[in-house]
Amino acid sequence: MMTDGGHNSNNASNDWVFFRLADVMLMKAEAQLRTGAGAAGLLVVNQLRLKRGATAFATLTLDNLLDERGRELYWEGWRRQDLIRFGKFLEPWDLKPSDDPRNLLFPIPVNDLAVNPNLKQNPGYIK
Repeated sequence: MMTDGGHNSNNASNDWVFFRLADVMLMKAEAQLRTGAGAAGLLVVNQLRLKRGATAFATLTLDNLLDERGRELYWEGWRRQDLIRFGKFLEPWDLKPSDDPRNLLFPIPVNDLAVNPNLKQNPGYIK
C-alpha cells in the first residue's frame, strides 16, 4: 500500500534472512550431483570450503555433501529435512536408535482433518 508520499506504510520490521548464499550453493551442488554433473557440483562445494579455510574435496559424493551441509548449516534447522532427503533419517546414530518410518511425516492435526474431508491422516497415525 503506497499512501505515504510514495513510501510503503506497511512496515512489518521483518528484515530476516531466509536462505544464506551457502545454502543455495549447496542446493545447487546437490542438484548437479544428482543429475550427473558432479564435477560442477564439486567446484561449487570447494568454492565454499576454500572460503571457510577447509581443504578442498577430491570428489563429491552424497555422503560428503550431507556432511558438508551439516557443518555449514549447523544451527539453521535443516538437518532433519536433509537426513530425510538423503535417506539417512531412519538410521541409528549416537543416542538415537533406528526409527519408525512413520516419523518421516508429521500427523495432520485433528482440527484440520475435521474441517477438510479431502484430507487423510498420514500413515501410522490414528484419524
